[in-house]
Amino acid sequence: MDLVVSLVFTLIVTVLFILVLRPVALATGLVDIPGGRKTHDSPTPVVGGIAMYLGIFFGGVLMEAIPDFGVFMMGASLLIVVGVIDDRFELPATVRLIAQTCAVLFMIFAADLKLEAIGTPLFFNFELGSFAIAFTILVSLAVINAFNIIDGIDGLAGGTAFITLSFMAILSIHSSALNLILLLLAVIIGFLICNAPASSNQQVKCFMGDSGSTFLGFSVVWLGISLSQSETNIVPAVTGLWLVAVPIYDVITSTLRRIFRGKSPFKPDRDHFHDVLMRLGFSARMTLLTILALSLLAALIGLVGEVFMVPDGIMFLLWLVCGVVYFEAVRGNKLVVSLVNRLLKKMLSSKLSQHEV
Repeated sequence: MDLVVSLVFTLIVTVLFILVLRPVALATGLVDIPGGRKTHDSPTPVVGGIAMYLGIFFGGVLMEAIPDFGVFMMGASLLIVVGVIDDRFELPATVRLIAQTCAVLFMIFAADLKLEAIGTPLFFNFELGSFAIAFTILVSLAVINAFNIIDGIDGLAGGTAFITLSFMAILSIHSSALNLILLLLAVIIGFLICNAPASSNQQVKCFMGDSGSTFLGFSVVWLGISLSQSETNIVPAVTGLWLVAVPIYDVITSTLRRIFRGKSPFKPDRDHFHDVLMRLGFSARMTLLTILALSLLAALIGLVGEVFMVPDGIMFLLWLVCGVVYFEAVRGNKLVVSLVNRLLKKMLSSKLSQHEV
């Protein structure tokens, strides 16, 4: 009962902070202005990240018994502060990257969380040894920015994080990390109440901004490393890849695409998977449902592989194959786009999609 009360309290606190912070954001210019690559029609307060952070803080204080909670919040604080400044004034990509690296280094040295063993993705035991810190930084930055990049339409980053964390909760049901996972799920629900694409929430509409997306990415990294490096290896590294498959595919695809075009990998564009689907004629809502369905499918594959003890090497090879298909679909390979388009429309040809796709 205490757990349920704490989670409900956390959800309510998150929503209340959104309601309180919205007028402050409108008055101070902490809003996302329509135009350019944006798809919304009116200035929207960017307070979701702050509200989720505060919800976690008060929920965590009430719940207690969360390992290294203070360290987690301190690392998250840096990302929230820098993210809010970026949401308001648009900081250079290098500044954001430095802040993210500092947060990850704090996690590594203050909480002793780093990737040292990643299972057998190449069919033999892979120990990172002296490369552990560098590899942890690389993976962490990839995941943090993956959630930042995928935050392109209402509900996408929050919904994707919700799926990832839900499967982490299933796999870590008896872990000490479960309380933090449940708190994160509660604040995400609170945020989605005010962000999901629906006509009923327009008066309380908000975005999470870079502060929120990087906070969620950092949270997933923290939990993923904690669970994969535990003595019982609760969520193996390869299984973790499946839980964040779609965001990771998107950040890798985006980086490679920009490099191939001779552009900075940090320069934003409108060629992400959600952009591709919308150009194919999908509505924003169907684009959201499609990508969330793919995220759910990927997480299910990871869960099934874990339950049936499929070798890491096979799971990793399958993950790479799916990544190549994703890359080709986003890149515009006509055959792949056609096949993916048919498959997605067939998967989503329910009552909901008949009038939208």
